Amino acid sequence: MSEKTAPGARARSAKVGLRRYLSARMLPLVVLLLVLVSASAPLAYAALQARGLREQARTTAVQAADAIAREVQERPVLWRYDAGKLLAHLRAYVDNAGAARIEISDRSGVRIPLDTESIASPTAGAGPLAWEAAPIVLNEQVVGHAWVAVSLAEARTAALLLLGPFGLLGVGLAGLLYFIPLGAITRAERRIEQSQAALARFNQTLEQQVAERSSQLSEAYEQLRQKEGRLRELSARAVLLQEAERRVIARELHDSAGQALTAIRINLQLMVQLAEPDSKVAKMAARTLTIVDATLEEIRRAVSMLGPAILDDVGLVAAIERLCDDFEREDLEISRELEVPDGGLSAALESVCYRVIQEALTNAARHACASELRVVLRVEPAHIVLEVHDNGRGFVPGERGEGSGGRGLVGMRERVELLGGNLRIDTAPGSGTAIRVELPRRALSDDGDDSAVVVA
Repeated sequence: MSEKTAPGARARSAKVGLRRYLSARMLPLVVLLLVLVSASAPLAYAALQARGLREQARTTAVQAADAIAREVQERPVLWRYDAGKLLAHLRAYVDNAGAARIEISDRSGVRIPLDTESIASPTAGAGPLAWEAAPIVLNEQVVGHAWVAVSLAEARTAALLLLGPFGLLGVGLAGLLYFIPLGAITRAERRIEQSQAALARFNQTLEQQVAERSSQLSEAYEQLRQKEGRLRELSARAVLLQEAERRVIARELHDSAGQALTAIRINLQLMVQLAEPDSKVAKMAARTLTIVDATLEEIRRAVSMLGPAILDDVGLVAAIERLCDDFEREDLEISRELEVPDGGLSAALESVCYRVIQEALTNAARHACASELRVVLRVEPAHIVLEVHDNGRGFVPGERGEGSGGRGLVGMRERVELLGGNLRIDTAPGSGTAIRVELPRRALSDDGDDSAVVVA
């Protein structure tokens, strides 16, 4: 059986559980309210009536005790034996004060045998009696007690009569207290159930929409990933083609213009040697020779910038070594840690590595005022890592303009990102600069076709 419950079933179970919970918690309160409302007023009335009757009995007992005390004063010994006279005194209190019964006891508490039942009230046996006593005092000595009883039947009857209407009132209030909240809970639960049903339908629709949207996003992401991969591959091939084209141009400059200027230079040297030392021809040839030397230097510099032919001649590690040797001078020491994989790198990777190190060394030599540089090239499982550290003056990232190496940094980043790599620069004023480049090892696999296209 599935652990999942339908939304409608969950709503119904929540509704029933809440009604039962509220009913179980309210039932003791409702019963207590019913008992309090039904019994409190009748019991209070009965208690007040009983208290009044007891006060009345106590007053009657005091009056009877005073009357008998006068009889005792006249007949200190024989008063207790004159039953008729005692009964005559007591009858008046039974008739006038509403006493149910009156009894007399001596100082020892022994009841004096009198026919008190003959003068008892007709209500004496119609319910419980409340007895009150008063001492019979003679010469400041208690010689007996007068006991007066009153019937509580009327108070009980009145309380029972009150119990009916107050019971109905209690039932009404208890019903209101019980059914009004339950009715409100029932209506609220009905609305909650409807809301839950609507929410369940909305959730079902939303889940379908989310699933469809997720599928669309997954497809779009996969397409974007494929396009990004193709774009990165095209970018890498563009870099490779560009480098190949630059090498072709550099080779043409070196082989054609360079050789032609070299031949001209040789002819000019011969003219200087053959002409008269102070002749116009010798001076013109010397000036032209100087111009040719400057032009050859510019061509060599252009060849170096267009296409590092040294990569084809000696490989990446040796090319970096020579590059470091060219920048190293008396006040700048460059340490190297160079490592390449056994199978070498693609032409695009080699070119980017060489260009990045060349630009980093140029910036450090021109702008950093550094005395120590460290160049690192190492192989990681998925990346080729380049690091160039200097102990120069550093700079604030983002504030370097084109004239102070900013454009070179932008070019470095563009070259790296074209091959799907990333470049990070850590620097601060006075703290030197650390450049770290990570390039994917499989940015582009050379197949020889691109170079062939350019050469052709």
